[in-house]
Amino acid sequence: MNSHEAMLENVAVYALGALPPSEVPEVRSHLQTCPECRSEYEQLAPAAQALGYAAEACTDPATGAIAPPGPLLKKRIMAQVRPNVAEMRAVRPIVWPAYAVAAACLAVALVTSIVNISLNEEVRNSEAQVAAMNRHSSALMRELAFQRTALADLIAPDSSRYAVSNGEVVKHGSRIYIAMDALPAPPKGKVYQAWTLHAGASTMSPSVTFVPNAGGVAVVPLPGNGSNVVAVAVSVEPDGGSKQPTSKPTFVLKFT
Repeated sequence: MNSHEAMLENVAVYALGALPPSEVPEVRSHLQTCPECRSEYEQLAPAAQALGYAAEACTDPATGAIAPPGPLLKKRIMAQVRPNVAEMRAVRPIVWPAYAVAAACLAVALVTSIVNISLNEEVRNSEAQVAAMNRHSSALMRELAFQRTALADLIAPDSSRYAVSNGEVVKHGSRIYIAMDALPAPPKGKVYQAWTLHAGASTMSPSVTFVPNAGGVAVVPLPGNGSNVVAVAVSVEPDGGSKQPTSKPTFVLKFT
C-alpha cells in the first residue's frame, strides 16, 4: 500500500469517527490539499453523521430506562467498532469503512425499531390499564351513589315500612327494599330468592337471589320500577335461582 492509499484509508476511518486521536490532525491537514481524499470523506461523512443522529436514543445500561436524546447508543456502537479497526484496515483497507457504516446504521435501525415496538407496547398496556381503572372507578362511583340513595330511602321518614318474618320491606316511591336482620343461613346449595307480583299479573315473577351475612343481615334492593308491584315474596331456591317457586315462601307481603 502506498502512502496515499494509506491516507485514503485513514480518511474513511476518520469519517466513521474511529480514527485514533493522534492521527486526526494529519488527516484534517491532508483533506485541505487532496481533492480525492476530500471527495472520499464527503461521500462517507453523511452516512457516518446519520449514524450519529440515529443513535440519539437508547436504553440506559445503568437504569434500564429509555434515555433521552444523547450519545449512549453511538458510544456503544463505537466501542464495538474501534477495537477492530487495526484488523479491518489490514484486511480491506478501502471497502470496509463504508460497509462498517452501513452495518452500524442497520444495527441502529434494528435497535430503534425494537425500542419503538417496546415503547408502543408499553403505551398500549398503559392505555388499557387506564381504561380499566376508569371503568372500575365509574363502577365504584355508581355503586356509591346507589348506596347513598338506598340509605336515604331506608331511613327516610316518608318511606312505607311493612313488617315481615325476620325483617321488613321498605318502599320509597318506585323503589322497594327487602331488609332482613335475623335471617337464617339457607341450606347448602340454596339461596333466598325474591319474587314480585305486578298489577294485573296472575303469577309472580322471579327477582334477585341473595344470602344474608354471618349476622343474618341482608339489605336487598329489588331491581326495576316498583310502582306497579302489588306483592313481594321470598322463598328458598336452588343456587342460581328458579323460574317458579319450588318451596313454600318464607313470607308473602301484599301492599295495601
